[in-house]
Amino acid sequence: MVNAGITEPSGRYYPDVAQELGFWAFDSDEHYYEAPDAFIRHIDPSMKKRCMQWADIDGRKRFMVAGKVNKFIPNPTFDPIAKPGSLEDYFRGRNLEGRDIAAMFGELDPLDDHPEFRDRAARLELMDRQGLESVLLFPTQGVGMQEALKRDIEALHAAFSAFNTWLDEDWGFDRDGRIFAVPMLTFADPELATAELERLLEAGARIVCTVPGPVPTGSGYQSPGMADYDPIWARLEEAGVPLAMHAGLNGTVQYGKVWEPSRGQFEAFKHMAFPLVAFSDRSISDTFAALICHGVLDRFPRLRLATIENGAMWVPDLLRNLRICHGKMPWEFKRHPVEAFVENVWVSPYFEDDMELIKDCIGADRMLFGSDYPHAEGLAEPASYVDDIAGFSDDEVRKVMRDNAYDLLSASAR
Repeated sequence: MVNAGITEPSGRYYPDVAQELGFWAFDSDEHYYEAPDAFIRHIDPSMKKRCMQWADIDGRKRFMVAGKVNKFIPNPTFDPIAKPGSLEDYFRGRNLEGRDIAAMFGELDPLDDHPEFRDRAARLELMDRQGLESVLLFPTQGVGMQEALKRDIEALHAAFSAFNTWLDEDWGFDRDGRIFAVPMLTFADPELATAELERLLEAGARIVCTVPGPVPTGSGYQSPGMADYDPIWARLEEAGVPLAMHAGLNGTVQYGKVWEPSRGQFEAFKHMAFPLVAFSDRSISDTFAALICHGVLDRFPRLRLATIENGAMWVPDLLRNLRICHGKMPWEFKRHPVEAFVENVWVSPYFEDDMELIKDCIGADRMLFGSDYPHAEGLAEPASYVDDIAGFSDDEVRKVMRDNAYDLLSASAR
């Protein structure tokens, strides 16, 4: 346990949370709110109309993607913004009085009151107060953009490349080992994806991100496990850089259209009962089923993969199904698929998940603390995640709250 009042060479005092834990934590799921020009600042002018723009429509500022108003984020200016953790009770299933989700947000804050959501220096000061040594920093709006541009693959890659340049400029992929801003990668065109990955590696990216689900091809979708994408997987394995599958809008929204009429463009927090029950884990579970069954982890056994903000309650069923499949047709796999998952995949459970069950499935060594801060559906105090692993040993707590994330990144530091 750290003694109160001690400072590190950097001059940082240990805050209460670090004293209680005995170490500085590593949050594997944090976010920024994109600057208005995140997709625009570095876009090729000739591509601008095919990618992202802003427009004033009926007195409101609207985010346009491919010439259409994009509703993925209801308030794309992020001003005002919900308080961190304001929907925690909803996501813990504590809305038995049936309040409308909009009412649960409570009073919103002016974005100017929270410079840490867009400014790196302010975020580092906040991390010091929160007892966080390091964070993986993911997009808020960015994880919805692949689906929005799926019909124009050239524009999709141009937009993501411009976005990644902005991200490194404003936040940095890895300037001091504290904030690891995670660039976005789309597999839509394998050649362009490989070139962008090479550019990101040269710029010092320690981890890259894509959304789960099938890969858009311009005329449909296909599994990321197909051999078309092997150059991407091969380069990731060679570099020792992990790929994070972060929840986002993807092609699996088509699942629901088989069962009920389409309700138009996806909007965050417009939840409906049937898809929430039937498809809540399908995107991530089906993605890992495809990667394993289509041989990615057999062809690239040293790949490091992480699943972020997808929860973990899908893991037991996936492993059970993989075990049964292997028992029926072992010739389909070079190694046992359950072993492949446990060896190659790090999982960040939701704070409301059954942590003991997940530990029994994959071990504490592959679990990552992720708070989703500062989102409304996350935790108001990131390190309070430790309360949800209260039954873990001290060694397991340190692994989940800190060491496992550094292990995930360790190969990329070589």
